[in-house]
Parts: sequence; C-alpha cells; structure tokens
Amino acid sequence: MPFQSLKKSIRSIAVSCAAAVTLSACDAGLTLGTQSRTDILPVVTIPGARVPDELELSVRLSLASPELELGAGSNIVSSVRVRNLRLVILDLSEISGVEDGALDSFDFLSSIEVSIRADFNGRTNQKLIAVLPDGDPQIGTAARSLTLTVVNNDSDVLDFLLAPGGYDVVLGLGGNIPADDVVLSGEIRYRLGLGF
Repeated sequence: MPFQSLKKSIRSIAVSCAAAVTLSACDAGLTLGTQSRTDILPVVTIPGARVPDELELSVRLSLASPELELGAGSNIVSSVRVRNLRLVILDLSEISGVEDGALDSFDFLSSIEVSIRADFNGRTNQKLIAVLPDGDPQIGTAARSLTLTVVNNDSDVLDFLLAPGGYDVVLGLGGNIPADDVVLSGEIRYRLGLGF
C-alpha cells in the first residue's frame, strides 16, 4: 500500500474514532465545552424623594428580559449557569427628574435579592440567583457598581431563558428611599455548557 494511501486511511480512521467518541459523549449527556454570554439588564429608575431617609424602601421590580442570544450553536447548548451579576448606576442618573446635586450611589440600599422568573405550563416558577446580603462590605462605600454574590451557581437556568413567554429578572431591594431618582442597569454573565 503506498504511503500516501496508508496516511489517508489512518487519518480517516482517526477522524471516525474521534467522531464516535464525540457521539458517545453526547449520548451520555456530557458537556463538551463551555462558552460565556452576557445579558444586559433593562434600565430601571428607583424613584427618589426629598424626605427623611428613615422611610424604608422595599421594592420588587420585574424586568422583562429579551431571550438570551445563544448564538449559532444554540441547538447544542446543554446548560446555562449564572456566574456573575453586577448592578451599575448609569451616568444619566445624575440628570434624572428628581435631583439633589450629589453624586448618586448605592448607599440607600441595605440588601438586594435577584431572582429569575418564568411561566411553565401555566405555573410561575422563580429561582434565587444572586444576593447582596445585609452587612456586605460594599454597602455604605458610595459605590456606583455592586457585584452580587451568586447563589445556586451550579443550578441550571436554561429552561428559564428559553421559556416560551420569556423570563423576568426580579430585583428585591431593601434599604431607604434615595434622596433623588437613581437610574441603574446591570449585567448577568452566564456560562453555557455545550453538548447534547
């Protein structure tokens, strides 16, 4: 057998073996790789009031999020896990309707809970994904950006992201009413598992 033919045969066998191993791994439900994706949260305004800051803020905001763009390989996404969640005060917060002239910060908050929510077969399901607990060192530091602690980081949220009616990100905010309007947004970073 000529050397070139032997080389082609070996290459063909190697490719066939690699394909068989890949298909076996896929049938077993194994993740073959991962990818990161980021979902930008809609802009939201926390209404402020020029009142004594002893008044407590307890707000639940539901942010309708667009379907996460999973890319060309969306048919092989096997899992999605939350890896990071960050909230930021936008620059336009300084020119919002009610304005006290001071630089806006998250100092009005004492705690945050973030959940993901979607309807499945007529039933609403909600899963806690991140928190800023009472006593977090970021509280009271005039921060304009907060990195939340991800909970259930091994929990798969793919079903929520692909829910037929879309999904909501629910912000549960605790603290004091801010002295002026605070305009914020944020981002959720996901880790996508690729497989079958």
